[in-house]
Amino acid sequence: MSLTFNSGKSVGRFRKKLIAQTVATSLAAAAFTSLAAEQSEPEEDISDVIVVTAQKRVQNVMKVPVTVDSVSADTIEESGSILLQDIDKFIPGFDFSEGTMTQAGVTIRGISSPNISVGSDPSSATFFDDVYMPRAAQNVLFSDMQRIEVLKGPQGTLFGKNAAMGVVNMIPNAPQEDFEGFVKGTFGTDNLVRIEGMINFELLEDVYFRANFLTNEQDGFVDNVARPEWNEGTKIWELGAENHDAARASVKWQVSEGTDVTFSYDWDNLEQAPPMAIGLSEYAWENPNDGVPGNIDPFADKAENDVRHGVEGRDMTAYTLKINHDFDQYWSMKFVTSYREWETVNRQDEDGTANITRYLDTSNNEDSSIFYNELQINYVGDKLSYVGGVTYSKEDVWQESEINVTTDTVARLVTGDLNAQVKQVVGGEVLSGLQQAGLIDMAMGDVDTAAAIYACTLQGLDASNCIGQVSFADVVDQAYADSGLEMDHLWNADEWSNVLSAFGMDASPEFVAATGDLTYDLAAQMFGSPLIFGPSFSGMFWSENFVNTGDFTSYGIYSDFDYQFTDKWNAFFGLRYTRDDKEFTWEITETQFTEERPGVTNILFPAVPQFGAEESWNELTGRIGTGYQINDDHMVFASYATGYKAGGYDSLNISSATQPFEPEEVKNLEIGYKGVLAESLRTTLAFYHTILDGRQRSVESKPPGQNQALPTVVNEDLVLNGVEVTLEWEIIDGMTFGAVTDYRETDQESEAFYNAVGELIEAMTISGESSVNYTLTYDWMMDIGLGDTRLHIDYVFAENTRVFEVGQPAFVEDIPNYYDDRQDLNARISWASENENWELAIWGKNLLDNRYVEGSLGGRTAGVLGTPYVTINRGLEAGVEVKYGF
Repeated sequence: MSLTFNSGKSVGRFRKKLIAQTVATSLAAAAFTSLAAEQSEPEEDISDVIVVTAQKRVQNVMKVPVTVDSVSADTIEESGSILLQDIDKFIPGFDFSEGTMTQAGVTIRGISSPNISVGSDPSSATFFDDVYMPRAAQNVLFSDMQRIEVLKGPQGTLFGKNAAMGVVNMIPNAPQEDFEGFVKGTFGTDNLVRIEGMINFELLEDVYFRANFLTNEQDGFVDNVARPEWNEGTKIWELGAENHDAARASVKWQVSEGTDVTFSYDWDNLEQAPPMAIGLSEYAWENPNDGVPGNIDPFADKAENDVRHGVEGRDMTAYTLKINHDFDQYWSMKFVTSYREWETVNRQDEDGTANITRYLDTSNNEDSSIFYNELQINYVGDKLSYVGGVTYSKEDVWQESEINVTTDTVARLVTGDLNAQVKQVVGGEVLSGLQQAGLIDMAMGDVDTAAAIYACTLQGLDASNCIGQVSFADVVDQAYADSGLEMDHLWNADEWSNVLSAFGMDASPEFVAATGDLTYDLAAQMFGSPLIFGPSFSGMFWSENFVNTGDFTSYGIYSDFDYQFTDKWNAFFGLRYTRDDKEFTWEITETQFTEERPGVTNILFPAVPQFGAEESWNELTGRIGTGYQINDDHMVFASYATGYKAGGYDSLNISSATQPFEPEEVKNLEIGYKGVLAESLRTTLAFYHTILDGRQRSVESKPPGQNQALPTVVNEDLVLNGVEVTLEWEIIDGMTFGAVTDYRETDQESEAFYNAVGELIEAMTISGESSVNYTLTYDWMMDIGLGDTRLHIDYVFAENTRVFEVGQPAFVEDIPNYYDDRQDLNARISWASENENWELAIWGKNLLDNRYVEGSLGGRTAGVLGTPYVTINRGLEAGVEVKYGF
């Protein structure tokens, strides 16, 4: 969830507000608890229906003394969810970015980590079928999923690798004995076609087979009207178009009553539109109906993204072997080994225009793999439970970060440099004129005073009216503007002719136009700069790419004990030792344009031959806590846990070779309550105090000497105080109402860094509070006598905090809906036949048809080329669903 930051030390006010809310909520919970404790046992305990494996054991979610949320298969289906970004609304303190499939990331309690750099890791770990999922592999389709668990707070003891802020645990259905299957089709707005199927049967005696697939395709919702020559014969995607397929096949062999072996194969293929860039500049697509140059309406249904061969793609496969064995009634083991590999491409427009002289695209290409292994030993006794094990993983990564511009854009950048040189010449002439007029002597050598006297003299004013109001730079700026020598682009014959004349080369505009590259080549020789080249090179591409490789090895050993002192009171304690070894290399390739124009060199980043670095980090993390079961319906718990995320390297910052960023270290104190109030209201409250040292945050940075802003990792320290609330009220049999929300305060100490336009942002301490956000749900299983009829509704509210952002350009006030709060209403009504073979449904998303600007106004070219852009959401969606089960 987003944070609104306020400079200064206003922490006290926020803490008082948090303490007041915490006390009020705690008193209310205590009152409800006392009331419920006096009542008789309910006939049906709604807390019995959800199980989790948050502690590497199968447990009732309402009996687990840690903060864990679970999203069931029913919720996934009723909400039409197929990705993590679809279900984050049901979990307080959890967010999954919607930007891209291959560079998405988990945010837990306001903390996320950069995912663009293969040299770093996320702060929250993602697991699928007991296997750790790195960066670009995290975002997978939900197909035949049993449930999703999200654990908040450090989970390093049991889950280990990079679980400093929490864990997302995706649990697919396993093969089983009974024959079952289904085929489902979902059809809707923008030609949505989603086909899903599953089949499960006994292949041989004691050998079970389960397979599923999901294919999801939907047209875009913004027409891309750009048709550059370089995309002839290449698919031009509508913005927002989706095309994603996935399949899974598993075989389970029940070797004996206490032993089973499962082998799974996962396949994932993504080929869809690249992330959108709707330009909001005078150079972007112009709406012919508003008569305004450029575009300031991001919802006009048209945009120009001229990215060459733009696409987001991923080809991923995985093989997993799991062995479970019970030694006796007390001891058991589980062994997991998995190999996953993927190739990705994410080539996207970075300027939001079809202006060839302002073209820039980037592409993050990756070819990586991970070999993950875990051996786990379990003991379950009358009083003592134990989980211990060892983990080993090895990642091999290769990443190429492309930065591509046209030669027309390069010529524009060169134009800026020439303008600066011409301006220096004009400045020299102004200085010489002031000296010859004796004004500098009159001003006793002060050039600003001399310039002020000169400016007043021209206007017939007394010098006192200008001194202190006009500077030498102001006079130079005016003289330069009056000279007519400033060029928009050096390939403009009239402008180029004027500049040549200023440098003593007599060339008329007609001569410049008629002789092609001749005058440019002559100027290149005069200035000794091959970067001055003529218009015959137009339409070519200039690339400067970062290439990184990595070899990462991680080891872990852990033990966790849970002791039941009485029927109501238990305590747990665990430790893990983790070691991470990283070898990493950098290379910046030389632009291929050197083959076309000998002598040119990189203009964005100097070429660097491959070189490497290596480092190791290790940490001992642990947890200790207790839970007290007041009665069958109510429990309270408390825990203290530490977490760790390995240090690493910034793939786009070669200085991190000698200064790798430090690990993230987390300390978390948490207290909570879980219970069923008045026999029908399932309640979870969690209060936490988190200290995060060395948070690795990605910022767009343009330090001195660097011509282009790039994502750069900076470290900062944070203190978090927050509360999370989950409520589920069973109003009557078959009808439930739910609500989730969270509130958080943050104190943040950041280090100094250069922002995207090269300004030094000093180290500072800022404080803030999370925006207002909540999700309301309503589910009703209607009894109309003809099968089962279900209604699901969810409403999501998120406060817009852009109004608190400083330094925004004035025109954002004219961007429609830019300051709107987010309000999404979604619904689905379904009917299933009495034998449950057939199910029909009608569904709608964003029923209010609200349109939003996603994220903030941005773009790597906003400062250099004047081309900011935004992304937007899809409007109202509706459709039908047909399912046949067998």
